[in-house]
Amino acid sequence: MNINKAIATRMAELAEERNSTITEIGRWGGLKQTTVSEIMCGRSKHPKISTIQAYCNGCGITLTEFFDSPLFGVVLED
Repeated sequence: MNINKAIATRMAELAEERNSTITEIGRWGGLKQTTVSEIMCGRSKHPKISTIQAYCNGCGITLTEFFDSPLFGVVLED
């Protein structure tokens, strides 16, 4: 799994944990629906850390909590 897929997977996990949609959480964090869609569809090859931070804000978590997942505990391919 590459880092972009891991980010998208983590975003989906967090949305499911909150019984919400990825788009809703993104909106709560101030992201446009298109930004979220591009990450989820793999069109955004290098999501900015500020974008991930905004998603974290929508979830009510820190960046540390976002990346504290087994998804990021292995060497990922690009």
